[in-house]
Amino acid sequence: MRTLVFDICGEYGLFKKPYSPMSPVSYPLPPPPAVLGMLGAVLGLDKADYHNRLGWDRVRIGVGLRAPVRVFRAALNLLQTKDGTDAFFRPRAGQNIHTQVPCELLRAPGFRIHVAGLDVALADELAARLRAGRTAYTVTLGLASCLADLHWVGEWDAEPITGEAWQASTAVPLGAGLQVHYEESRRYHRLRIPAVMDAERTVHRYQEIVLTEDGQPIRGQGGTGVLHAIGPDIIAFL
Repeated sequence: MRTLVFDICGEYGLFKKPYSPMSPVSYPLPPPPAVLGMLGAVLGLDKADYHNRLGWDRVRIGVGLRAPVRVFRAALNLLQTKDGTDAFFRPRAGQNIHTQVPCELLRAPGFRIHVAGLDVALADELAARLRAGRTAYTVTLGLASCLADLHWVGEWDAEPITGEAWQASTAVPLGAGLQVHYEESRRYHRLRIPAVMDAERTVHRYQEIVLTEDGQPIRGQGGTGVLHAIGPDIIAFL
């Protein structure tokens, strides 16, 4: 299975959890639907069409940390633009239309993204753009103000591994027959993320995952068919 690999990083990131609309808090990594949005920006696909063009029901995404999870909390000073500003978004005289919203952002996040299951033509174009450092639209880490840098790593054929013991460099989906070896003095995140979402923003599958806060590999055993060899690394698709 052809797999494209690239790194993405930035100064800040925010992948908002759906239960925190007023005071946003972030997932520690971009869920697969957010990664599809990044791919759509690289390729220049319309926001109403990129899910279908990329094949949301068949594309496979793996995400690993390239930097430890660090959280930064701040109040963002937002501007209410519905009826408090003119056509140039200037506040109307005598009105205070600013509001401060407390947010939890990721500080200096970095991720390694693995993408498989794309059509040949799209995979070729994506690889060419990433090699050249060229994107159609600006790629961000969640919020529009969280600008991202992308770096091409390479492409490999993902081969399922059959050994009992493994050491994965990505977040690992939890399931039957898979056992994670939790190590003392290390901090782990175990959470539920949206894994498959269609063009209507309807989530078809949620996935419980585990990842380490320090960004170092996760050790475990079992889970035949879950782990794949990608070049020198062992990864799991979410």
